[in-house]
Amino acid sequence: MNWNVSRLDSQAAEILFEVSPSEKVTVLLMADEHADNAHSDLALLKRHHDEARELNAPILKFGDTFCAMEGKWDRRKSEAALRPEMRGGNYFDKLVSWHTGLYMPYAKQIAVVSDGNHEASILQHHQTDLAERLVHNLRMVGSPALHMPFTGFVRFRFDLGNKHQTSTVLHYHHGYGGGGEVTRGMIDQSRTRGQYDADIYISGHIHRRNADENVMTGLNNLGRVVQRNQVFLRSGTYKAEERGGKGYHIEKGRAARPLGGWWLEMTPRRERNAVTLDISYRPAT
Repeated sequence: MNWNVSRLDSQAAEILFEVSPSEKVTVLLMADEHADNAHSDLALLKRHHDEARELNAPILKFGDTFCAMEGKWDRRKSEAALRPEMRGGNYFDKLVSWHTGLYMPYAKQIAVVSDGNHEASILQHHQTDLAERLVHNLRMVGSPALHMPFTGFVRFRFDLGNKHQTSTVLHYHHGYGGGGEVTRGMIDQSRTRGQYDADIYISGHIHRRNADENVMTGLNNLGRVVQRNQVFLRSGTYKAEERGGKGYHIEKGRAARPLGGWWLEMTPRRERNAVTLDISYRPAT
């Protein structure tokens, strides 16, 4: 399997897979890595990146790749959350250099790096674009990575040869709100379904991991009633905020959150003159 990523629009990218019929394609979807935070589980993060590299799976990062909360100006800063590598007077430069070193072994797998609220906050208040700087460094060593905005689309297109193709569309949004203990962000999925047209939806932000499915019924171009599945995914985090028994997360009465993102698996199948696509997903644990 070969794949490449290209930009379609300021808010849209396409990943083209050249595959054989019935060849399964795997994609790693993740958000809220907060990798530079001392409480983040780097062993888990690296293991998932290693698995993606072994599978030749594109890696899509949907915001808060950086934590970036330990600068001297930040009221949320915590000495316990500051990695020793980040100490010094050039905090942002150290952040970019450290993340570049962390992700460089996986540069060729990283397809998308979109903004989250942590990157957006730094850009707004300090006029430096951490995600853009990281993507620039990765592209300098051969990465196909695209820097994407807070929300947008990714089209997965499958070329089976002999003019047989199919595609599916993913809509992403880093996320918003607090993700209450009862609703756990599920209400947001209903809002998203009414605002954006896609087959797969992914968000993060609230550090919960859940999944839901929906079936849309309508008419196709031939006037036949058809059904289309929709998948809604919420990515967990890589920041184990409850460890140590203190800090902002604990003080707000919040418990442990699921760690890890999702493996999205897609298998194109050729049936007579049509190509269908089987879509499944499993947690990256």
